[in-house]
Amino acid sequence: MPLRAAVYCRISLARFDDTLKVDDQERVCRELAAARGWTVAPAHVFKDNSKSAWRRDRKRPGWEAMLAAVKAGEVDAIVVYHGDRLVRQMTDLEALIDLADTKGIRLASPTGERDLDNADDRYILRIEAAGNTREVDATSRRLKRHYERLAEQGITRLGGRGGRAYGFEPDGLTIREADKAVIQEVARRVLAREPMGAIVRSLNDRGIRTVTGALWDHSNMRRVLTKPRMAGLLERRGEIVGEAAWPAILDRETWQTVRDVLGQKASTFTYITHARTHLLSGIPRCGPCGEPLAPRQNARGKHLLGYGCITPGCRKTHRAMHHLDAYVIGATLALLADGRVRKRMQPTTKNTAPLTAEMNKLAQRREQVIADFGDDDEMGADVLRLSVRRIDKRLGELRAEIEAAQTPSLLAGLWNIDRAGWDALELHRRRAAISALLRITVWPSQKRGPGFDPSSVELTPV
Repeated sequence: MPLRAAVYCRISLARFDDTLKVDDQERVCRELAAARGWTVAPAHVFKDNSKSAWRRDRKRPGWEAMLAAVKAGEVDAIVVYHGDRLVRQMTDLEALIDLADTKGIRLASPTGERDLDNADDRYILRIEAAGNTREVDATSRRLKRHYERLAEQGITRLGGRGGRAYGFEPDGLTIREADKAVIQEVARRVLAREPMGAIVRSLNDRGIRTVTGALWDHSNMRRVLTKPRMAGLLERRGEIVGEAAWPAILDRETWQTVRDVLGQKASTFTYITHARTHLLSGIPRCGPCGEPLAPRQNARGKHLLGYGCITPGCRKTHRAMHHLDAYVIGATLALLADGRVRKRMQPTTKNTAPLTAEMNKLAQRREQVIADFGDDDEMGADVLRLSVRRIDKRLGELRAEIEAAQTPSLLAGLWNIDRAGWDALELHRRRAAISALLRITVWPSQKRGPGFDPSSVELTPV
């Protein structure tokens, strides 16, 4: 009876999931099986497109399915385009040998045929697998050294999953202007506290895609914006090692502020990625405990919504939602019509340059302090920690000042707005404006009965 053969095809990297190369491998393998009189069932063609075999932690679904077929006794032979398409690690070969033990599984490729049940053939296969492993290790060393030389020149690995890094041409050094405009637009919107969900939806609706042609989401957009590459900085092993050879898409000040905004926890910052349905959710603070107020139902009726403290051990504060919303909106519109407030919040162009210069000097000072102190004596380590802590504190203050200079962008187009214009704004714009202008603290009211007690609500202009 003819042997039942399985065909295994694999390619390490297929651009845009192109299947041409593995299809070519399948054709060659089928011709080889037919020449030997072996049959290949459609269910016994296993493919791993864009799957590397040298990384031990990489999952290969086709490989796993083929091993299952061997274990179930469904195939008698395996046909592969070349031996290195099948195994690149000794562990892969041993796993295959363990399953094929006593089953008489044969291996065939255009370069020859082996019998996994034959001791001499196993010996040759192990030598070939060891050679493949040695080749992989040597290639890895050469690549690491190559990337180290590039880093010394201010260049990092070129390209990306879609053949290039977003924002740049395939050479990794030339900016793609269309991408640059998108990145700068998204940075402005992030600094305006627009939710990331709204940003990526608008990009997808306009047909703007990632370099692989995929839709934007929170994760991939955050990853692009926070890369040091965007600020013209070179990163090695998670650390910034210097200026890069390519130009910056975002100036370092803007890039750092965007990173800080995206790095803030939603529960403690007005930039909220979760969908909100109420104007003041999480913005007012409970006077007694200081925690944000959340939407709560009134005990007198489930239809009576309010903002209340939900902190265990406190829960002392509650205000009717329609009363507090109206009170805060009135105060916000008053501030947006106040020329003195607008003038006070207007940044000057000379403010941020000294702040950025001081940040750069402090960052260099921090690196120098770490380099000067050793960790071999306990006192030196204590001094190091204290010095670094002081520097980090000042760096945080500087970033906060730079971020504060971006506040007017939140209010652009809102000065002197009337109630009709306010109501027409999207919810995230209204929430951002309130957070930029006011700090709201709500205390337990001493007044009993219906109505609203404004004396229990502190509105402090920022």
